[in-house]
Amino acid sequence: MPMYEFDCEACGERFEDLVPVGTQTAECRLCGSGDTQRVLSAQGAPWKLVKGVGAARQQEVRNAKLHAETKARFKESRRKAREAKKGGGGTK
Repeated sequence: MPMYEFDCEACGERFEDLVPVGTQTAECRLCGSGDTQRVLSAQGAPWKLVKGVGAARQQEVRNAKLHAETKARFKESRRKAREAKKGGGGTK
């Protein structure tokens, strides 16, 4: 049984419910009205894209390392540009 999202026309409540495939309406949990309409909702991420805690930590470490390397390269290029502008030559 799939989980569908519904919108109640009577009270405006938006809720999810496990219902048989193809169900277009369900009883509202808040007001009990049958005047509901199934709405499209976003799908969940594929499992291969969902990372565990350990994999997420490893990715954060890689991102931090990349950020630090990029920042160092930027600082070095700015330093060389300042030296060249001052007329120091700055070649090593």
